[in-house]
Amino acid sequence: MKNKNNEMISRLFHERSKFIVLGLTGRTGSGCTTAASILENEKADFPHVDNVKHKKEPFFSELDSKRYKIASHYTKENYSPFISIKVSDLISAYLLTLTTTQIVDFIKEQTDNISRASIYELIRKGSFQLTYTKKGVLKNISNKMLDHCTPFELSVREKTKFFSFMKLIRKFTEDFKKELRGINNELYIRVYQAAGNSIRRTGKVESKYKEKAFEPESVFHLPETINRVIKSIRQINSQGAFIVIDAIRNPYEAKFFKDRYSAFYLISINAPNEDRKAYLQNVHKYTVDEFDELERRESGKTRVDDADFISQNVKRCIEISDIHIFNPRNEIDNNNVLKAQLAWYLALIKHPGLISPTNIERVMQIAYTAKVNSGCISRQVGAVVTDENYSIKSVGWNDVAKGQVPCNLRSLDELVNTFDEVTYSTYERQNSDFRDAAKGELIKISGKIGTQGKNLSYCFKDIKNSLDDSGNQVHTRSLHAEENAFLQLAKYGSAGIEGGKLFTTASPCELCAKKAYQLGIKDIVFIDPYPGIAIDHILSIGKNEPNLIQFRGALGKGYHQLYEPTMSYKDELNYLKDH
Repeated sequence: MKNKNNEMISRLFHERSKFIVLGLTGRTGSGCTTAASILENEKADFPHVDNVKHKKEPFFSELDSKRYKIASHYTKENYSPFISIKVSDLISAYLLTLTTTQIVDFIKEQTDNISRASIYELIRKGSFQLTYTKKGVLKNISNKMLDHCTPFELSVREKTKFFSFMKLIRKFTEDFKKELRGINNELYIRVYQAAGNSIRRTGKVESKYKEKAFEPESVFHLPETINRVIKSIRQINSQGAFIVIDAIRNPYEAKFFKDRYSAFYLISINAPNEDRKAYLQNVHKYTVDEFDELERRESGKTRVDDADFISQNVKRCIEISDIHIFNPRNEIDNNNVLKAQLAWYLALIKHPGLISPTNIERVMQIAYTAKVNSGCISRQVGAVVTDENYSIKSVGWNDVAKGQVPCNLRSLDELVNTFDEVTYSTYERQNSDFRDAAKGELIKISGKIGTQGKNLSYCFKDIKNSLDDSGNQVHTRSLHAEENAFLQLAKYGSAGIEGGKLFTTASPCELCAKKAYQLGIKDIVFIDPYPGIAIDHILSIGKNEPNLIQFRGALGKGYHQLYEPTMSYKDELNYLKDH
């Protein structure tokens, strides 16, 4: 009987014990590669709770320390090393298909400060030429992996050489990175980010890719190549495959894996901005201008056509992550905080419901759920205000004032053809310039492929700002989520807010930051890694400045996947007893 019960329990958790795919995301310098290296370790290396500290204070306190002890013990007892797939390595495989002239042309496009002769000399004598000449089975694997027009199937011999191929590509990437940085400190990142953008636009790396026609199917070319690697690993390691992808920085690539694997989790690694900046400046010698340019590229603030699809957008990747991990980088070689959180979530991935959520996970999950109530067609944000003990006092989301119609329930065609006084303002109904602009927007979108049956909503602020040629935020119709939560306190009454906490799925703007300060909020917990000047300008001055806390934990679908047990823990233990 015992064996049958054990077999049944084993089958319930069977898939979790055989196949896991983790996708890491985060800004450059946050620690994605460090996290992948920790997961690659052959032996479990997770710290004792007493050694997990941040700024000399225990990282886990009260019940969270007990949760960590249970989770880390489970992970150690059931540990399996991960195989790391580096996206940069696979981009290297694309680069190695180029001729010498093509790679020189491509690199030259990424920099104005280096002569073509210098680049040619690097390519002729460096690792590119040495690796490019590799023949035989290794090249066959590469060709099969990148040629998506043919079915992907490795021969028996190719399977035995597959990991040799991956090691060769990784060695090339490391050497090529050093060579490019030897010419210019930031050139490696520029070349590889541009290569990724080119692949997403045309399915390959080529010069002048920005001038090429955008091929929508190419958006998934790189993730499909990664997927072919995953399939190869599963075929070779038929008893189990634990894979970590380092790193995903395009949200559509993240969606590709979310749609294909129930065992896929997107994990964002978030370092405090000052720690990350110091790391890049001290270790990789970034200048202030280079750091600011990197921030612009990774935030999705690009100025090329189809940028939403082809460019990196780390901000959006973090927003859609299942798990958020906080990684302080203020002590060299001390990764205990990072290791501890990895142990926590590995335990839950393999055994959902093993421990219960933290307080900040519980409250942020409510804010995360609240945001979908928003009728804003630009961005949905949720916020929760609690007292100092995490007791919820109000919930808000960005939306129009009560009694008005949200933007997602209004439409251009209705604005143009009806005169509904409740839904559309006097300005919208009577200002001729605005109406002409709205009619122009309607003409642009009406009848386009993909619009059938859809409500043709519009953003009032965007049309008004286009008329004024400004970026004014005053014209937005919606209240901010934090503002809405604060107004609920005034509207319905509450006590115990001073010294309390604000949770927001974004980060507070300057206006909401001032309101939080005035209310005496002690802690502001936020997700968005790209806050505006609210932190530096509003929240970091005076005598009672709030603590700013980067959220860590599971959210959304990941929250339920990790914390809802497959079966009740009592029943599980009872089935495992001797009968």
